[in-house]
Amino acid sequence: MPDPIKSTFKQMMNEVVAYGSCCECGACVLVCPHNVIDYVDGKPKQVAKASAAHDFCGISEGIGCDVCAQVCPRLYPREFQLAEQVFAHEPEPPMYEGIFGKYRRIVAARSTDAKVLATCQDGGVVTTMLAYGFEKDIINGAAVSARDPEKPAHPIPKLVTSREEALETAGSWYTYCPNDLALKQAEEKGADRVAFVGVPCQVTPIRKMQQADPKVLENGKKKEKHLERQTKFLKGFGDRVVLTIGLLCTEVFTYEGLMVDKIQNDMGIPLDQVEKFNVKGKVLIYKKDGEMVDMPLKRAQEYARPECHHCGDFTGEVADISCGGVGMMDWTIVILRTSKGEELFDEMVADGRLETKSMDEFENSMKILLRLAQRQHERVPVPPARDPQWVRPDFARPTDRSV
Repeated sequence: MPDPIKSTFKQMMNEVVAYGSCCECGACVLVCPHNVIDYVDGKPKQVAKASAAHDFCGISEGIGCDVCAQVCPRLYPREFQLAEQVFAHEPEPPMYEGIFGKYRRIVAARSTDAKVLATCQDGGVVTTMLAYGFEKDIINGAAVSARDPEKPAHPIPKLVTSREEALETAGSWYTYCPNDLALKQAEEKGADRVAFVGVPCQVTPIRKMQQADPKVLENGKKKEKHLERQTKFLKGFGDRVVLTIGLLCTEVFTYEGLMVDKIQNDMGIPLDQVEKFNVKGKVLIYKKDGEMVDMPLKRAQEYARPECHHCGDFTGEVADISCGGVGMMDWTIVILRTSKGEELFDEMVADGRLETKSMDEFENSMKILLRLAQRQHERVPVPPARDPQWVRPDFARPTDRSV
């Protein structure tokens, strides 16, 4: 691996935003200590000085800062280098490594709660985890995506604080939602034991906050108050997160394209009549009247966000637990990565909240998982003048255990 580089605001605005790889997670805006950037049309925008260039930050070029760039998922360390830090202190054994990252076990599971199964995605494992976390006082908040009350079939980031609220947010919408911004609500509500649920490009910034060394901010010329403020923003939001749940994701779609143009205008399905979505080789649209309508996945992929093709992480490789319903109905693939995640999962199984099956019973799903993980690793474009090792994993990484 090449020697580390120092990520800067200027680099982020040019090699990520201008280059087209910004995933719109909003983490850089969340952690900005000096109100230099805002979340505008899904991207970070320099708003401190209207007459200045898009990549100019007076603080960065003055006393020094660049907190934003330290948490950007598209800058070093990428998720593949970050995994070495995240799992460095995990107890051994067991710890395996495959094309879908480091893990302890991989199983299929589903909720035993009929109420969850009636509204959830696939096996309802994530919703059940959040509900259990609230019931047992393991968490006092969860950063998730929720229905936008003003825009049908559109998700918004939300910090939920109860089992009931968690159940209300069950399901996926397949358009992008900057869940990281919900951590601002966690700060406002005083939630300091938060479960974070998000797609890989949203989990990575959380891990970068948690792993970041505040010494990167020291340059010998800052006042103590500036250093304290920057350190608080670099570390504070990540320190509130006690559990990360990664959602398997290849890509998501634009709201205006898929939801408005295709589903509402072309297919004639009012978005306020849509109950939930799923993707199983095709897009499944569940209406509130009980009817289910499907459309070919290739048609939906015409509206895929181009930013998603800069992501090489299909399975949330640095999460505590990764979940998804690839190739299966009514069950969830659960990749247990950390001892914390494994202990919580086993506790829930022992308590009767989840039932499990071996992945041997879902051979086709396992093949799809491996194929998609490999394909996603290989698709990441390399920015100009950048060594591929900065942005791509080792494609030949072996699987150390037959799954």
